[in-house]
Amino acid sequence: MEVVVNSLFPVIALIFAGMFLRRMGVLSEKFWPSAEKLTYYVLYPALLIKNLAERDLSALPLQAIFITVEATVLAAALVITLWWLVNRKVDGTLFTSIFQGGVRFNFYVALALVQALFGADGMFICIVAASFMIVLINFLCVTAFALAVPDADGTGFNFTRFAKTLVTNPLLMGCVIGGLLNVAGIALTTPISNTLGLIGRAAVPLGLMAVGAATRSLPSRAQFTPLLVSSVVQFAFKPLIALSLIVFTGIGGVTASVILILFTIPTASSAYILSRQLGGDHETMATIVTFQTLLSFATLPFVIAYIA
Repeated sequence: MEVVVNSLFPVIALIFAGMFLRRMGVLSEKFWPSAEKLTYYVLYPALLIKNLAERDLSALPLQAIFITVEATVLAAALVITLWWLVNRKVDGTLFTSIFQGGVRFNFYVALALVQALFGADGMFICIVAASFMIVLINFLCVTAFALAVPDADGTGFNFTRFAKTLVTNPLLMGCVIGGLLNVAGIALTTPISNTLGLIGRAAVPLGLMAVGAATRSLPSRAQFTPLLVSSVVQFAFKPLIALSLIVFTGIGGVTASVILILFTIPTASSAYILSRQLGGDHETMATIVTFQTLLSFATLPFVIAYIA
């Protein structure tokens, strides 16, 4: 129980701090969208680049990690898509919210928990596994929007919009840049490394407070089905698939625990940003983010107790 409290309490405290500060009006209402964008576009990419560029990737079972996380994400995407094909009364904009709610993961929460439980080594494993996931998840989510949500002129798939949204995704670019530097053997100079380190250290606390500030109203009756479908996939289907693949690939120790955490946390608050940008049902998306974040307060203690 002590491990659960010590690792989970700082995460919950920072999320509730963000909720409290926004509702009390301590900071300008304009601050929080800017803080979320700062975290999304600057802080986390810096953290990704530094960790991926400087650590020895050969020390990890990369193939097993890749197979486990990618297969789990693809399975989640497939089951949600099949559900939509059976329930075509659900329009495309609502489908994208359900899709993001079941496929995405909150990197802020995952990294904070892993750092508290396993320190720097665990955080490195988390970043590597998350990097594989980020590339695939962003490709899948942008594809879902491109296919399910008509363009502004009423047409269907827009390749230009698809390509632009994909290549300008900051988390994806952070993964690519850090990975390429590592593979090419290009070392970061000390000033650049220290600068990225300072920037990256602000990512976790500000990211968690932004999650709290982004929480909105509780779900309406019309939003019950999207919440149920996305949450069942997020908190039941994905963990079961991930556990099966962990056993199949033979992953063990801290790596297995980190992967399980990545698949037992709520969806990403950045899903709301993408939904607004690409014409999705952003109100339902915000509700899914809020509900899953609150639900995770009840589920995560069991996950931590299981892996601790």
